[in-house]
Amino acid sequence: MDLSSFLTSLTTSFIIFVIFVLIFTWLSRKPGNSVIYYPNRIVRGLEPYEGVRTRSPFAWIKESITSTEADIISISGVDTAVYFVFLSTVLGILVSSGTLLLPSLLPIAGTAKSKDANSNSNFTSLERLSMANVEEKSPRLWAFLLATYVVSFFTLYMLWKAYNHVSELRGAALSAPGVKPEQYAILVRDIPAVPEGQTRKEQVDSYFRSLHADTFYRSMVVTDNKEVNKIWEDLKKYRKKLARAEAIFAASKTTGKPEGTRPMNKKSFLCGEKVDTIDYCNKMIDTLVSKLETEQKNTIREKQQSSAFVFFTNRIAATSAAQTIHAKKVDTWTVVEAPEPRQIIWSNLKMKFYQRQLRQDIVYVIVALTVLFYMIPITFISAFTTLKNLKKILPFLKPVVDQPEVKTVLEAYLPQVALIVFLALLPKLLMFLSKAEGIPSLSHVVRASSGKYFYFIILNVFIGVTISGTLLRTIKEIQKDATFKKIVDLLGKNLPLSATFFLTFVALK
Repeated sequence: MDLSSFLTSLTTSFIIFVIFVLIFTWLSRKPGNSVIYYPNRIVRGLEPYEGVRTRSPFAWIKESITSTEADIISISGVDTAVYFVFLSTVLGILVSSGTLLLPSLLPIAGTAKSKDANSNSNFTSLERLSMANVEEKSPRLWAFLLATYVVSFFTLYMLWKAYNHVSELRGAALSAPGVKPEQYAILVRDIPAVPEGQTRKEQVDSYFRSLHADTFYRSMVVTDNKEVNKIWEDLKKYRKKLARAEAIFAASKTTGKPEGTRPMNKKSFLCGEKVDTIDYCNKMIDTLVSKLETEQKNTIREKQQSSAFVFFTNRIAATSAAQTIHAKKVDTWTVVEAPEPRQIIWSNLKMKFYQRQLRQDIVYVIVALTVLFYMIPITFISAFTTLKNLKKILPFLKPVVDQPEVKTVLEAYLPQVALIVFLALLPKLLMFLSKAEGIPSLSHVVRASSGKYFYFIILNVFIGVTISGTLLRTIKEIQKDATFKKIVDLLGKNLPLSATFFLTFVALK
């Protein structure tokens, strides 16, 4: 990639960024979208724009920079503050590293006189500013080695500071006066079979009362509410339909006959007997209420699962209980901190210990195979999505590709866009696999997916694109001399050429 292609990539990425900011601002100004863009303000009983000084497109950027951490926590919560810590840490690493390295390394690389660069016609102007322009065994290489260690240690120091700060924020949030219900509870799974003469609730109550006599409050056994939920959804549907029919009937009294016109509808969607909507909805509501009460009693009596929520009288007792082993066997009475109610994946709570272990092992194997076989298309993308290879594979595109404007855009974006499209399909798959492990909450599923995605990015994007792409570019030379020393020499010469790819990749991301 030459310098003009790189500048085109940066300029286009900046224009796309500005367009998305303007779209965001336009959508956030619509009153109907307040629930989407200002949920925390609404939940806290505030007006969506309360305290907002201006609604210009970039006002929120200025406010986010000038707001204190206490303001962010009070408005949006600790999660947002942690996210800002992450952003400020990454920005600090990038700015500090750039300020230190660009003035020192660019002159060293730019003034070097590499024989490979002078003899290689494919060596672009941008690559002449990288380590690839430094000749073999040159003393200038020590500057790049030293810079690697400096950036590495500085990054570790910044991450250490951020971790300590986030730990302090979490500790302050957990000890804050405004407590949450889940801080008083634990989630108990793998409850053994119910002893004869006891119910599941009596079993859980007696077990935890014997272990935590002074702090145990009560328990709530998890039940299979699938049928109850289905009936409840039908009941809500008919109540909404009844309210609408009554409103139509009331409006007809003012616009038509004094006695009004009662709305009518068919029992089924396209066919069936035509009935009075109000009478029919009242009849269905009475039927569903009776059916719901019966199903609720049946669920409590016969559909109790082997998991429960146990509540304590104070947060310290709940935290201690969540970190305590409650049985000699690892597959019984397993406990964890209770998730937020909205985060619970109810269908996963019934899974047994060994079922979860087996699912986890299977998921790890699938992820490993995905990492391995996903590298194949990514490797081919890195090797073939270049203008030179594209003209070989699709020669009929040569007249179009050779146009200066088209060539600049394709060199700037073609490999990176292809890689981003492949990676965009991955998070959905990883979320599905993590959920299949039997994890009890959505936040833990996201965390597990993030861990898998991190390893995927390291193994596939950075290692796959750089090493595999380099090996494919130099396959003919490797065939002539496949010794370990030759391969290492080829990697050392060709890996720096991948730097421009990742510069554009980061800009697009």
